[in-house]
Parts: sequence; C-alpha cells; structure tokens
Amino acid sequence: MTHNSDWQRHEAEARIQEVLDAAKARGTQRVVDTDGRFDVTFVPGKRTLEELFSRPGPLPDDDDINL
Repeated sequence: MTHNSDWQRHEAEARIQEVLDAAKARGTQRVVDTDGRFDVTFVPGKRTLEELFSRPGPLPDDDDINL
C-alpha cells in the first residue's frame, strides 16, 4: 500500500476533514501515532456497472451497483 501524506496524530485530529478529503482525492493518508500508524483510505460505497465490468474475474458479493 502506498500513501501520499503523513500526518501527526494531533494534527490529524485537529484537521480530520482535511485528512478525509485528502484520502478521497489523493489516496491513502498515513496518521502517525506514538504506538504505530493509521492508514486512512477512502473506499467508494457504490460502483457503476462500467467499473464493475472493467475488473477481471467474478464480481464480489458485496459490490453495490448503481443502475
């Protein structure tokens, strides 16, 4: 997994909306804590038919489809 930005925990807590927006727009954001790290990743809730059929292999059961 690649990440695009590192945030210190106190900074991420104060700017949580920016962390979430960055994860959505630019990819995984890493929040560094004294005991480890959190990787904040945006996962779209719904996928279009085009997105589903563009992937190889069978469709997973948990995919939502926008009709």
